[in-house]
Amino acid sequence: MIIDQLKGGVLLVLAAGVLCGSWFLLQQYSLGNVEISALRSLGWPLVVGYVLGMILAGGFGIPPAVFIFPAGALWSLPLAFGVCVSGGLGAAMLGFMLARYGFREKISPKIPAKLLKFERRLESHAFGTVLVMRLLFYLFPPLNWMLGLSQIRPVTFLSATFAGMLPATFLYLWAGQGIIGIIMGMKAAHAGMLAGFAFVGFVGWLWWVLKPHKSSM
Repeated sequence: MIIDQLKGGVLLVLAAGVLCGSWFLLQQYSLGNVEISALRSLGWPLVVGYVLGMILAGGFGIPPAVFIFPAGALWSLPLAFGVCVSGGLGAAMLGFMLARYGFREKISPKIPAKLLKFERRLESHAFGTVLVMRLLFYLFPPLNWMLGLSQIRPVTFLSATFAGMLPATFLYLWAGQGIIGIIMGMKAAHAGMLAGFAFVGFVGWLWWVLKPHKSSM
């Protein structure tokens, strides 16, 4: 019970931070109150904070794509790519370690059955199987948990994750820049509606992460 409350508190705090940050960026583009250069001027503390936030959120179940989309608006594409790869890889490793050494009983019921079908292939084709799973599911947090519960070596997990996440990370950043461009042309009311839909989807994801599940492993 205490672990559930702690986990819930961490996720809700992270959710509030992500939502506030998203609204802050939305105001910058749609309402014109603050220039994006003001954020860039924060320099390396913003980069480090962004990476750490991405690692913590992704490790506990928030999709890293939430952070990847706006990253292209904060930095140049090469820097944003490096930030997102670092944060995404760290999030994957944190989720892997939590499942293997911390919250095995709490995490295992949240792994979808469609991921478990790959488990046998991990015994004989570990690197290739993880690579294919990353290309299919990207940094989907339950994938990190499932691999943490398997017998795969951490080195294999990290190397295959790194190779498999590169194409989709670039595509997410590229798509995010396009979405930000659309938001820039929106009226404040329309941007607010978009933020409302994003909020509903985000709360739905958190509800899925926090709710009790029947065991699937």
